[in-house]
Amino acid sequence: MSPADRSEHIIRVAAEHFARDGIAGASMREIANDVGVTRALVYHYFAGKEALLNAVLRHESELLLEATKPDPTLGARANLRRALRGYLEFFEASRGGVRELYTPASTVPAVSELVEANHTVHVQRLLGYTGTQDTPRTRLALGGWLAFVEYTARQSIDAGAVTRADVIDLCICALEGALGTSLTDRHPSNQKESSA
Repeated sequence: MSPADRSEHIIRVAAEHFARDGIAGASMREIANDVGVTRALVYHYFAGKEALLNAVLRHESELLLEATKPDPTLGARANLRRALRGYLEFFEASRGGVRELYTPASTVPAVSELVEANHTVHVQRLLGYTGTQDTPRTRLALGGWLAFVEYTARQSIDAGAVTRADVIDLCICALEGALGTSLTDRHPSNQKESSA
């Protein structure tokens, strides 16, 4: 196995342990056993449990950004619906990893940095495919909306009577309200041409 593949394998196994056992309960020895390597080799790649946790969280963050990546061929509403579906599915599937990223009271130092980096990417994406003017008010509205989406995703897991489609519609309505505009499914380039 190449060093990159070995590192990725360790991260994947560690993600399962952190999700199942929590940060305090995860054992470097058990992670090494499940990977099929010595504990010393795990420490060769990651200086300690915190470094391994940070790598897991960064990996989860990258997967989340990929799952919510916009499609340049779609309009604003379709892209938003697609991104929300990807986020909700990813959030629901991960018991520990991505949920840890958005736990406001997290004591993991890397979490606030990753949340901030993710929010920056999401705000830029939203500005891009909604065609909204980049102002301090807009950024405030988008930041508040992202917090709303995180809260809604977390709560909707336990709210069995609320379907994923309902959650997505609720989030879209909230964004339209925050921005004070209706989002369409027309591609942004077609909107510019039709307004000329």
